[in-house]
Amino acid sequence: MASGVEDNGTAEDSIHTELKFLVKDPKHEHEKPYHLRYDTGGAIPKTNMENESRPVEIHNFRPFQDSPSFDEYGFSLMNTGLRFTAADFHNEKKVEELFWPAIQKLIWKTFPNAAEIKLLEHGLRKRHANFPDVTEEESSEVTQPATLVHIDFSYESAVRTAQAAFKMSPVQYRRLVTVKLVTQRDFESSCFETEMYSFWKSFQGPGNDWPLALCDSRTIDYVAETIAADVVFYNSFTENERVSYSPNHEWYYFKDLRDDEIIMHRQTDSDIPGGGGVAHSSFFNPKADKDALPRASFELRAFVFFT
Repeated sequence: MASGVEDNGTAEDSIHTELKFLVKDPKHEHEKPYHLRYDTGGAIPKTNMENESRPVEIHNFRPFQDSPSFDEYGFSLMNTGLRFTAADFHNEKKVEELFWPAIQKLIWKTFPNAAEIKLLEHGLRKRHANFPDVTEEESSEVTQPATLVHIDFSYESAVRTAQAAFKMSPVQYRRLVTVKLVTQRDFESSCFETEMYSFWKSFQGPGNDWPLALCDSRTIDYVAETIAADVVFYNSFTENERVSYSPNHEWYYFKDLRDDEIIMHRQTDSDIPGGGGVAHSSFFNPKADKDALPRASFELRAFVFFT
């Protein structure tokens, strides 16, 4: 492994588990992959994609977190300097007035030459006690961790979202980068309602329950291993990227993520061939503390414009 995990003494922190990837299907050469997020009454199949679980080794990224990892790997870890409570994150006004500006400052540090940074949305997730074997009713109560390897946006979808949300036409910028931020905390019985973008902050504390796996973007062949897929709702749609398995992928997680730390990972970058999105997924951690609280996370998406 190019990153030298063994040499940094983190082999004992590596996790052997499985991730779910898209099965390559010749029909997708003429039939676009899709997944329906509403009930058609059986008129249309819910999806035309199949998934497969493949064994992977996921390494602790802590030894590398102080390196310029965002440019190298496509993700990095930052300290927010904030310690919001569960109640704080349910206060929409407080989140937008206090948390959003703090996050913008962190993004500016990564992209000091950006012309504009706009935050799109935020949301919360919490693993149900029965996850991943949850019923539709249980999963509708709270947004669950994502278990399929994916990239949130295709570049085309990011452009459409920028135009719809911020009235930013492609002629107004020369480069567009979208990022997701995620953080973590103990929410216990709190319920979460929405799904969001690219900053990942997990709130379950250091129990390491269903953590976030991130793939080194340099190890992805975007032409051969990713494909745009429609995610269709009753009255709207978006487009993400699904990812097929490769033994060349290198996977990482952040062990013992604290509630004042936040992961930022790239979704799209118009300057990178293939978009440079970081494939990611939550994963079952067989080494998690037996009494670890269910994984809960706060996520936020941001758009970075360069003129």
